[in-house]
Amino acid sequence: MKKIRVLTMVLALAGAQAYATVLPNDAAQPLVQEGSVLAAQGKYQDALNKFSAAMKVDPAASMPLSHIAHTLLMASLHASGDNAAKLRQQSEGAARQALGLDAQDPLAQEVLRLLLDDKESSLHVPTPEAWKLTQEGEVLYQGNKLEEARAKYEQAAKLDPQYSSVLVYIGDTFYVQKNMPEAEAWFRKAAVLEPLNGQAWRFLSDALLQQGKRAAAETALLSGIAAQPSQGPSWDKLAALRAANGFPLTALKMTRKARVGMDPATGKFTLHLNDTSSPPAERKGPDVSVWLTLAMKEADIRRKNREDKVADQSFAIELESWQGAMTVADELAADGAGEVTDPNLKTMRMLAKAGQLETALMLLQYKESWRPEFEAWKREHPDGIRKFVDAYGLRP
Repeated sequence: MKKIRVLTMVLALAGAQAYATVLPNDAAQPLVQEGSVLAAQGKYQDALNKFSAAMKVDPAASMPLSHIAHTLLMASLHASGDNAAKLRQQSEGAARQALGLDAQDPLAQEVLRLLLDDKESSLHVPTPEAWKLTQEGEVLYQGNKLEEARAKYEQAAKLDPQYSSVLVYIGDTFYVQKNMPEAEAWFRKAAVLEPLNGQAWRFLSDALLQQGKRAAAETALLSGIAAQPSQGPSWDKLAALRAANGFPLTALKMTRKARVGMDPATGKFTLHLNDTSSPPAERKGPDVSVWLTLAMKEADIRRKNREDKVADQSFAIELESWQGAMTVADELAADGAGEVTDPNLKTMRMLAKAGQLETALMLLQYKESWRPEFEAWKREHPDGIRKFVDAYGLRP
């Protein structure tokens, strides 16, 4: 897993009102800064102590918790076995706590995304030498020594010309200094070098927006979504821009109420209905039938793949399972058994009827294992993301 950039730039994001509740108060902020320096130095326990102290000083702020989540995740990369699993579990808990305080905390969103996704991103992995210089730059950056940090980043970029993220870090130093044209130039270099770097596009959008270039800022955000549809901050920023223009986006917030489990020893599949959010009397009818169909279709496909010794194709399984579930929803409605009532199912059924099921899954439920299919979809639909957002006003 790659390093997650801990950004003090969060404090100065374009459209900062959307992130206002992330910020700690004046008493907690220095503790977060000290913890960030320690984390950049790899002193994880000392960093956790600082973040925990900040959390006690300002329990309403999400930032100390999201930094705890990030630090635990980084520590897990240096652990093994049960210890690594425990650290990842603790990281997830802290990230969810942070998002409970502020659903738009960008660091907590990214930590949770990395924990829950089924495959690493395909971004360039820096050479050890470039990585070491970048870490040294991080320590300087967190200590607000921007010129010295930039020099380290520039050395890393020369050592590894394919390392797009370090170009983002160079641009970040200019952004903090409010030199937006220079920040824009570096963010754009990073995005051009590695178009799948969603952070580069997102920061480019920030710099453009700071210069009043709203249309270009939105285009950059759409490119960021095209790079990595599961990065929440890109959608948050797009939603803020759209809302400011009178076209708000609605979050799908999918809660899957049936899942498939498999015993690795026997290969036997089991179905689990986990609709605990509704009263028992409501855990029946069309909704339950559709959710169970979704899980059963997945189990059937995976079982057949095992029998035929065919590798599972993650997106193909997801799409075929949803197609089967939507067919059942239509049949139940036609037979007079009733319409689905779950908002998620109603939205997905509407999209299926409009021929948008594939697109909806790609954009609203994206997993990195779907990358080959997503890249093929983008080639076939070069403006597909903008058209989908314009037509349906939906986001994850």
